[in-house]
Amino acid sequence: MFPTWRWYGPQDPIDIEEVKATGAQGVVTALHHVPNGEVWTREAIRQRKAELAGLPWSVVESVPVHEGIKQNTAAAPQLLKNFQACIRHLAAEGVTTICYNFMPVLDWTRTRLAVPVLGGTTVALYGLDLAAFDLYMLARPGAEKDYPEEVRALAQVHWEGMTAADKEEVSAVMLKGLPGSEESFVMDTFRAAIAPYLHIDRARFRDNLRRFLEAVVPVAQQEGVHLTIHPDDPPWSVVGLPRIVSTHADLAELLAMVDLPANGLCLCTGSLGARADNDLPAMARAFADRIHFLHFRNVAREAHGSFVESGHLQGDVNMAAVMKALLHRNIPYRPDHGFTILDDRRRRTNPGYSLYGRMKGLAELEGLRTGLQAR
Repeated sequence: MFPTWRWYGPQDPIDIEEVKATGAQGVVTALHHVPNGEVWTREAIRQRKAELAGLPWSVVESVPVHEGIKQNTAAAPQLLKNFQACIRHLAAEGVTTICYNFMPVLDWTRTRLAVPVLGGTTVALYGLDLAAFDLYMLARPGAEKDYPEEVRALAQVHWEGMTAADKEEVSAVMLKGLPGSEESFVMDTFRAAIAPYLHIDRARFRDNLRRFLEAVVPVAQQEGVHLTIHPDDPPWSVVGLPRIVSTHADLAELLAMVDLPANGLCLCTGSLGARADNDLPAMARAFADRIHFLHFRNVAREAHGSFVESGHLQGDVNMAAVMKALLHRNIPYRPDHGFTILDDRRRRTNPGYSLYGRMKGLAELEGLRTGLQAR
């Protein structure tokens, strides 16, 4: 495996010369300016490659899957053709690992982005704010059925203790659209966006994923491209939206839908690690040959589904055991999400994508990799 760095293009607060200084051997990026569902032209792909200052474009993260595909609307056939064209154009330009996700509406979800912790740093958190948002701000019909009685009671107490500033912060984080998200919302547009999924259960949503894979995986296989699906983050339903890439069983079923090497996984240890019943080392061993991209991140789990992002080598995921299972694979990994430390606190950075915090994580992970290889 080898280290890479996620870069959001020329608009990223971290410039490409700083990326080169991190020691990364490749770049993970995308054409974020292209509207979701449109074809990526070869000219635009070449332009992005020219902006990488000599670093290879190791992974596309991501080619977004349009909501029309996820919902299997009348627009889906053309949208699938557009996705196929993106695969072909990227392959023609030598970019052969493509990450995507199948999370409806929301990408990775947190409720606070800058929670202070010991040492003067800040981290992202997912907590009772989510239930409070769903039950009392969004006021989603039927939301109370999705939470155990104990969590509903705690969420009510939490809601009643939130200040106006707390509520504004949580609402903004939930609606703003984080890096990698397809769009941002206000409350009314968010309600409209999730409305179609109130009538799409897990089984139907899984069928829509199958249709997508049956359309795009054979094209990727023909073009020599590895598709890597990013798991749900967090790995459970959020505000009633179906999520189906959350567990060991989900991953096994997904790979069996189209059993070709091109149908692969992005193993994100932080996303899957938020569930205590997900055994990440076992997943790494079981799916080793179909894992084509790695996100190394760690979380500290708390009660009632809450968690905070921790240091890359601290937290509830056994990072050494995961890495050991995949050392034999020559695949890209990146340090995913970093603390806000040192000069990160004085410069603008995308949430989760600090410079020095990720550099620290990269150094720790490279040290771990070197140590494991020397054993």
